[in-house]
Amino acid sequence: MTIVEKFSPKNFIKPADICGCGFKHDYPLEMVLFGALEECLDLIEDYGMKPPYGILYDEITYEVAGRRVLERLDGKGFVVGMPTYREANLKLEEVRKAGVKTIVAVGGGMVIDVARYVAYEGGYEFVAIPTAPSNDGIASPRSALYHESATGELVYTGTSPAKPPRIVIFDVSIISSAPRKLISSGYADVMAKLVSIKDWQLARDDINEPYCKNAEELVMMAVNMLIDVARKGGFISREDIMTLCKALILPGAAMGIVGSTRPAGGSEHMVARHIEIHFKRKIIHGIAVALGTLAMSMLHQLRNPNWWRDKKYSVDAIREYLKIWEVPTRLEEINIPEKLMIEAITEEWKQRPERYTILHKIRPDRELAREVILKSGLI
Repeated sequence: MTIVEKFSPKNFIKPADICGCGFKHDYPLEMVLFGALEECLDLIEDYGMKPPYGILYDEITYEVAGRRVLERLDGKGFVVGMPTYREANLKLEEVRKAGVKTIVAVGGGMVIDVARYVAYEGGYEFVAIPTAPSNDGIASPRSALYHESATGELVYTGTSPAKPPRIVIFDVSIISSAPRKLISSGYADVMAKLVSIKDWQLARDDINEPYCKNAEELVMMAVNMLIDVARKGGFISREDIMTLCKALILPGAAMGIVGSTRPAGGSEHMVARHIEIHFKRKIIHGIAVALGTLAMSMLHQLRNPNWWRDKKYSVDAIREYLKIWEVPTRLEEINIPEKLMIEAITEEWKQRPERYTILHKIRPDRELAREVILKSGLI
């Protein structure tokens, strides 16, 4: 099988002086390769990747693709067990002792977050090989890792600097065989940008926060690509999955050119993070984000005169897109207590005072939170 397609987000990134936003627009991702895994791996040295290779994976992704990557690159393997700073620093020590030059991540969000942190701290080149299209952090310049409390609880205090990959490889046969709920998660994570962009615009207008129009263009390109998929009833065809993968890369590029998660994470991610931490059962990131997106898009629609005017970005439209992609749109579908959702809306923003959003502007009380939940169709 030959390479199906090469895709470079750099084609859509404007020079910093032309954009005029004040951000550096410095982003290292050279190429996204779609094709058979082994054939893509044979090309990475063309982009400056050098052995020895350190291959990071978890127990599941080792079986999905990690073993094949180890064999093809004759690399040294490292198992990732937790999305924590302690785990990431342990892997950094192991990688240093092994003398590798290039980090290759094979897996989902946890593996890639740990790998990009290791690549950043160790100064290594970095290749990402996602095994599921579940979130938009694949090509991000930030790692979403957790600290651990004295009692062993995971504590999230925001993202940390990390290294975006220079190469991303999507073997569509692997990506397409991921659990449907992980594919659904990826679609939902992209649609969340309708909220994050409006939160960023609020910060621009209310507190004079720097803003990048090019980053907005990259994010909205991704959103509109997936709306087009939804409008034809698309979800899991090969073409749909390739479009989803491209859409997941573009927000990473937006984050890259401004050096933060600002273009891709706002109030909807704050609500989602509260659910992820406090819900008694593990919930997939994009599914939690979908609930946050419905709630926060409704809060914007109720209280922000600058919310999107195009009906294809309305709360009702977002809900219908999510349903096409089999994303839960009601709390009862995944047994999320109404009380927990109200807490997420009224409390979680206080943990991120520096990330100004609609929540910081409105500071909703419990009554408004319940109105938002009701009108968004979550209950």
